[in-house]
Amino acid sequence: MNDTICPCCSQIIVTRATKKAPTEKEILMFETFRFNYKGKKRGMNTELDNFIKHKDWRQVLPKLERMDIKWGCETKFIPHLATFINQRRWEMVEDVKPTVNPYGEQHNWSTK
Repeated sequence: MNDTICPCCSQIIVTRATKKAPTEKEILMFETFRFNYKGKKRGMNTELDNFIKHKDWRQVLPKLERMDIKWGCETKFIPHLATFINQRRWEMVEDVKPTVNPYGEQHNWSTK
């Protein structure tokens, strides 16, 4: 392997040549997510290259494939897929957020 090492911090510099390409299964998973996404899209390879730029794309991809986003009836307000990817909108979807009682259990009157 021809890894480039940073002279100041001795860490491996990750370039496009050292990044591991997506497998056929990962491409199919992204294609499934892209097909189910209701907003406007660009080409498959363009969107996949954009998604791979994120460091944690391999951990996020299975979640995106299973994600069923309820956008409501106004389809004109659905962001483009590139916007969804660049702004990491999957972190803002309500199904992903944990439900937490911000006031503590002493203020939970529904269980009393």
